[in-house]
Amino acid sequence: MQQFPIDERITDWVVHSRHEPLTSVMQFLTVLGDTLTVVLVVIGVLVLAWVGNRIDLSALIVVGSLSGYVLMVLLKLLFARPRPPVTDRLIDVGGASFPSGHAMLSTVVYGLSAVILYRLYPRVRARPLILLWIPALIAVIGLSRVYLGVHWTSDVVFGWLFGVIWLLVCLVAHAQLVRRPALLRVGTKRVTNSVAQQAQHDQQVKNARDQRTSSPS
Repeated sequence: MQQFPIDERITDWVVHSRHEPLTSVMQFLTVLGDTLTVVLVVIGVLVLAWVGNRIDLSALIVVGSLSGYVLMVLLKLLFARPRPPVTDRLIDVGGASFPSGHAMLSTVVYGLSAVILYRLYPRVRARPLILLWIPALIAVIGLSRVYLGVHWTSDVVFGWLFGVIWLLVCLVAHAQLVRRPALLRVGTKRVTNSVAQQAQHDQQVKNARDQRTSSPS
């Protein structure tokens, strides 16, 4: 898969517009989408959800992130688009270009983190605007990849798109799966009530038998 003509024009414009301190800022921001950083975020959110007794949300961040990573690798293998020329890059990277792993995984991981924080903490639900920094962070991580010359613009745009799609898939799947424990709790409650009623009936029969046995003949 080859890049689009507009990709080359944007990259040429970016290369000729680089300057400090913006370059240093972009080199810092791109680290927030690195594999190590994303893994640390997943672990942190996993712990918060586990401590909050939301095992389902712990599973959501782990399974969603891992499956998103696998999907990203498969897409890179499928499209096998080469990266921009080495002379345009400010950092050393390898592998295929499409889609941008930083853009896609940051969308999935940080997006799931925002949803989990919203569901865990009432203070966050009361002030949801404080989560707006997360989509802003996702945006600048993707833009940093274009600025640093390691991705074409369309790599980043489709990385965001695939990330949003996978984020929605994970949330829908989670919403469907969490209904089963609820049904299980309802079923367990019914069984418990039935057992309690049977035990009460047996006790009444036993009491009546004891009364007949103890009464004078």
